[in-house]
Amino acid sequence: MGGVGAKTYMGWWGNMGSPAQKYITTYSVSPYATKPFKGAAYNAVFNTFRRTKNQALFVIIPGVIVWNIYAQARDYNEYLYTKAGREELEIANAA
Repeated sequence: MGGVGAKTYMGWWGNMGSPAQKYITTYSVSPYATKPFKGAAYNAVFNTFRRTKNQALFVIIPGVIVWNIYAQARDYNEYLYTKAGREELEIANAA
């Protein structure tokens, strides 16, 4: 009765009774040695500042241009609702 039968335990996965594997190295890090959020708040503040500073000109310059166009259009529209503006508009439309 030396053969493998239905009730013979072969071992857990990787330990099936065969010779041990050679040249396999396993590395691990203790959960007590890791600090996943070390410096997260500090880096979040200064990284956000740095990224905002680097992109500021790409937002500010077009914003100033758009604001100037809007302000000129608003002022011209207000001018057209004055007496002098209506007279100028009638002359421009009559021509």
